[in-house]
Amino acid sequence: MSKPALEVLQGLGASLRQIDPTHLVQDDDGFKVAWYLGDNATELYTWSTRDGKPDHLQLVFARVSVEWSAVKGLSTGTFKGGGSTSGGRYDPYLLAVGGAVDREVCEAAVVVLRSSAVDPALCGPMLAALDKAIAELPEPPPSAPR
Repeated sequence: MSKPALEVLQGLGASLRQIDPTHLVQDDDGFKVAWYLGDNATELYTWSTRDGKPDHLQLVFARVSVEWSAVKGLSTGTFKGGGSTSGGRYDPYLLAVGGAVDREVCEAAVVVLRSSAVDPALCGPMLAALDKAIAELPEPPPSAPR
């Protein structure tokens, strides 16, 4: 991923707005689903238990994805080049979940989430997992001068 500029990431986060939940299909497992949509196909999906505890979150932005679940933990993915979108959303077959968590994707996701107006209690588990991953992953090598 070529990480977008800080201001771009902040703008993506600030653009997230919740879609009216009455327009969403109910989850078969009984989770409460919330969908936040923002600029440039930025989306956050959340699944919470009946008592409001986050169970699973998926953030898509700048052609990358980040997922957190209470069961599986954190994963990041990237979108294959040359893909198409349908109605502003990425086709699911284009997503390739990485074998390892990508530090740059994690750093960018933190900026997007912290710049959003999404309830911190809802995205808190994902943010905690991202912060932990960033602390544990090595720094990327410095870019070569052009």
